[in-house]
Amino acid sequence: MKKIFFYISITLIGLNSCATDDKLEPFTPGAVTEDVAIQSSTDVQRLINSSMNLMMNRDEYSFVSIFTDEAALGSNNGGQGRTGSDGYFVFALNPSSSAPDNIWDANYFALARVNRVIENVDKVVALSAADQQVLNRSKAEAYVLRALAHLKIMAYFSPNLKDDNALAGILADKVIATTETPNRATNAQFYSLIHSDLNTALSIYSTNTATAYSNASWYPSANLARALKARAYAYKGDYTNAEIWADQVISSSGISLATAAQLTTVYHTNTSSGNTEVIFKLRRTAQQNSQATNLHNGWVSVANARNGSPFYEVSRSLYQFLIATPNDARLGIIVRPNTSTLGSLIDANPTASADIRNTDILVPFKAGGASASTATSGFNPDFIQIRLSEMYFIKAEARANANDFTGVKNALQTVVNNRFTTAPVVPTPTSQTQAFKAILDERRKDLAFEGHRFIDLKRLYSLAGVSQFDRSILDYGSQYWNVPGADPANFPFAGNNKWALPIPQGELNANSNIQQNPGY
Repeated sequence: MKKIFFYISITLIGLNSCATDDKLEPFTPGAVTEDVAIQSSTDVQRLINSSMNLMMNRDEYSFVSIFTDEAALGSNNGGQGRTGSDGYFVFALNPSSSAPDNIWDANYFALARVNRVIENVDKVVALSAADQQVLNRSKAEAYVLRALAHLKIMAYFSPNLKDDNALAGILADKVIATTETPNRATNAQFYSLIHSDLNTALSIYSTNTATAYSNASWYPSANLARALKARAYAYKGDYTNAEIWADQVISSSGISLATAAQLTTVYHTNTSSGNTEVIFKLRRTAQQNSQATNLHNGWVSVANARNGSPFYEVSRSLYQFLIATPNDARLGIIVRPNTSTLGSLIDANPTASADIRNTDILVPFKAGGASASTATSGFNPDFIQIRLSEMYFIKAEARANANDFTGVKNALQTVVNNRFTTAPVVPTPTSQTQAFKAILDERRKDLAFEGHRFIDLKRLYSLAGVSQFDRSILDYGSQYWNVPGADPANFPFAGNNKWALPIPQGELNANSNIQQNPGY
């Protein structure tokens, strides 16, 4: 992502309400209107860049991993995740929890920006025909980002993604004034806006001739628009359309799955090309390096190392799941290998350990690998938002829904072939439940620590015959960590109101018309 100019930065006015008409800071004292701040294609591009910067919220990654079964308490845990409103490891979740607040704010502050682009871009006078193409592309990018933000809000805050009448969030299809107190919109309204925005963007992209970016994965694109349509239809359970759009991305995006040998460049160096694996990621720069916002610092205080103060680690259950099939390259991407004093300390017989905290340290490694550092101008990993493998998983879901179990096997096999040095044969499911369980399992391995697990289980657990998180007793049992509240039996899936995050307290305080989700 390009460095954001300081004069295009958000002003957080008052309470944490999505209903904010935050003004762009002026070029000159006293000039606070969009007419002054948005005068050229460069200004519009900067506004798009700052919108993406605002969307970088690591709670989508860390909260999901801690609340589910991807992460566990780490050797340097000082109480994180165990108590209070942010006790996610023991399933604490209420309107004062920081994760729902951060997810809500990040997306709505970004929406305030992209709506300004949409409302003002056509007023900018192009300097040339080529400049007009840049403006047109920026408009398309704004529509794609608006769809992405709404899809995230609905995924986290709607109780049921397949129910058109269920409430999602507030529909931000325009700049919302601070004097407005809007109600929550339904899923149907959200889906309608999402697909309308993506269709508009695709129409613009189809005739756009602006010079291509050096790395297309850093910017919203036609490929991202198609991928988001596939994701949105999959969330809705409309697998006919989900498969159509997933197939388009697979066949015509020009993006290929990363091989086992290429995974390091995708996750540990951010040097993969724009046509390998990643469809879209939020770009981080060395100048943005900050412990408060870096992705890897969601789990470790200093670095992805045994001495890097990991207050969260990879869960034992995920580790055991990964090692069950030899030669899976994702193991060394997710868990730091035990090849040095900085690597993981893996207990060969953890059930016999009298001090599991210090004998079994599974260092989280996916976000930036050994290079991730909070040092000044150090390396910090990009925030990957959507990858090509997800399109194969959506295709597999569509095949499972159609009872085409060979089709499920073939879609999963394609991903597996690119993740192993010697790929195993994926078994062909014999029932729909078995098919969805195989998909859920493969998504768990491939998308771990990327913010998917919570939403995946929310929408697929009943189809896959799963009733609770797969946590190891080594991570919570009284004879090990002694955190009985983290027993997955305390979070039964069926009928659990916490699949919908609570509307944040700040929004409740600022908007008298906002409706809270049931159970909070």
